[in-house]
Amino acid sequence: MKRHGVCLAGLLALIFASPTYAQLDKVFNRVFDQVLREDLKLSPGVHARHYFDAAASADMVLTPGLNALIAGNVSSFPLTSTIAGVTYDFSTGRPVPITESLGPIFAETAETLGKSKLNLGFEYTYLNLNKFRGLDTKDIRFTFAHEDVLKDGKPLGDDPFELDLIDVNLGLDASASIFAFFLTFGVLNNFDVGVAVPVVNVGLSGEAQAVIRGPSSGIFHSFAGGTARNPNVLVREAYDESATGLGDIALRLKYSLVRGPEINLGWLVDVRLPTGKKEDFLGTGETNVKIALIASRKIAQFTPHLNLGYDRRPGALDSDELEFIAGFDQKMAEGLTLAVDFLGEIDVTNDDDISFFPEETLTIVEKQPGLNLTINRLEDLTNIPQRGDDNTLSASFGVRVAPSENVLFLGNILVPMNDGGLRSSVAPTLGVTVNF
Repeated sequence: MKRHGVCLAGLLALIFASPTYAQLDKVFNRVFDQVLREDLKLSPGVHARHYFDAAASADMVLTPGLNALIAGNVSSFPLTSTIAGVTYDFSTGRPVPITESLGPIFAETAETLGKSKLNLGFEYTYLNLNKFRGLDTKDIRFTFAHEDVLKDGKPLGDDPFELDLIDVNLGLDASASIFAFFLTFGVLNNFDVGVAVPVVNVGLSGEAQAVIRGPSSGIFHSFAGGTARNPNVLVREAYDESATGLGDIALRLKYSLVRGPEINLGWLVDVRLPTGKKEDFLGTGETNVKIALIASRKIAQFTPHLNLGYDRRPGALDSDELEFIAGFDQKMAEGLTLAVDFLGEIDVTNDDDISFFPEETLTIVEKQPGLNLTINRLEDLTNIPQRGDDNTLSASFGVRVAPSENVLFLGNILVPMNDGGLRSSVAPTLGVTVNF
């Protein structure tokens, strides 16, 4: 009993501890401001402010985009299914246990718990969020241009100072640990109500590296610590921040429409409430609602299933999505089930897609000294691949193990099958449920 009390006290301390860190949504601002404002100077001269416009653009465009990427992924990660594993058939008027298969992991089947049945559980998921559109997040690079000195609207290069560019490599390592506690209750034989309460830890760390580069004739700008004859063209800015707290609470309703030998049909409503602190990427700050149609069929020990849903996501720089989960669960032995699924998300409101720059490229006109010649340099402002959408496809492989009729364990890995969006190379999930 004493051991349980210590564990509970530790968990409550983890959830409600007062933060001792800056808000995570300010981390990227601090990096860009340090590089483009504080560390920068001109040698010789006093024109370091010529990159203040670039810093302001980073604050207004880049930082919100990066923040939305991380917060959206953490808050929308799929929860495990609300099924109990061992379900009951009420067609004869009395509950008869159905144990052919213990059910899928992330997909839903049309079966419900049954009236007055209670399902309690806990799950843990780890996200390393190390790829964005196929690019390693450690390698994400942004390029910042000098301000237009003459303010004439022409391509940069009229003034030699405008030829210098600053490349910033983020060196980003983002991760999240999601601890979700859930409860599902059978209000009727064909209607379940559930709630999932996530506790989330999000971490941002890395070492940003900024490099000044210019024409072959030499650069004009320098970071602090350099001299006119030996300019400092490289600075590094380390960052390491984390936040822990309550995430976006999920309310889930499932209703069984049809139960028969040929097919079972139902629907699911999943509402994510804005209970997570947006400033620390624990939530999106918006209420997201998903409605899904569920179809499943039991064929002896094999259960194919299909979920089709629409996810309304009103957050800034987010997109509504059409979602599907298709797969099967197969009884491998008594108390052991294999679950395989394919999960897809398709953007349907591209107007709010994340855009890091109004234009992806920049033209600079470079005049060659001593020659009556100019060169038009086309500079990519970022190495993030351009895409018209961030549709995603993932594969899920897991097992459910039931050592008894009332206790169910699960283990699962989720792996990406395309390069869309911000993704984890592998997202493991472990969980346990108890049925009453």
